[in-house]
Amino acid sequence: MKKNEIVKEISKRLGLPKIECEAVIETFGDVVKDALVKGEKVSIRGFVSFEVTEFKGRDGYNPMTGKKEYYEPVKKVKCKIGKPIKEAINTR
Repeated sequence: MKKNEIVKEISKRLGLPKIECEAVIETFGDVVKDALVKGEKVSIRGFVSFEVTEFKGRDGYNPMTGKKEYYEPVKKVKCKIGKPIKEAINTR
């Protein structure tokens, strides 16, 4: 499901104009991004949680070039899905 499909579905379910629903989704994304940049954990209980994790720099091997390389430290976002969603998608 893409963003415009989500906007249409929310608009239909809530009876709100699509432009307002799109603004809410954009703002939600900005709020989550800003919190993660600050190093905060973002949790919506029963839905999803986001957390920044940092990976240390390491020596590695590039199989395409056959050379050893140093990989710089990086930060990545870890996303954990809530239990109600896991149960819903695994129900048979």
